[in-house]
Amino acid sequence: MVFVRDVMTKSVIVIDPERTVLDAAKRMASKKIGGLVVVKYGRPIGLVTDRDILWKVTSTGRNPSKVLVRDIMTSPVATVSPLTTLRAAARVMLEEETRWLVVTRLDKVEGIITASDLTQGFLEAFARATKRGIAPK
Repeated sequence: MVFVRDVMTKSVIVIDPERTVLDAAKRMASKKIGGLVVVKYGRPIGLVTDRDILWKVTSTGRNPSKVLVRDIMTSPVATVSPLTTLRAAARVMLEEETRWLVVTRLDKVEGIITASDLTQGFLEAFARATKRGIAPK
């Protein structure tokens, strides 16, 4: 069985909700990532993605240096435990209609898992099962 902890990204880049969207965009660009976990007092309270910036700021003509992250973030953020199975995580993504899940333990951010991480995890699990001769053909 494959768990979220097996495929999650452990080095999560976070941002404060009071920072500007421009700060968020610069941080994403410098790290070459598509989203940031919004954290207040060490707890995840939201998620801001490149899509949020494009759809809620850029396309509407708002100034990213004047819009705060808290005003465009997705909140509440969907979370799972590191011990959640990939299947259960996929179910949460479908139910919450999101492509990102923040991995938490005792309200502390431990990682992040995306739809592409899930796909990779399922492919690896299928390959292992096929090698052992137990996967469907």
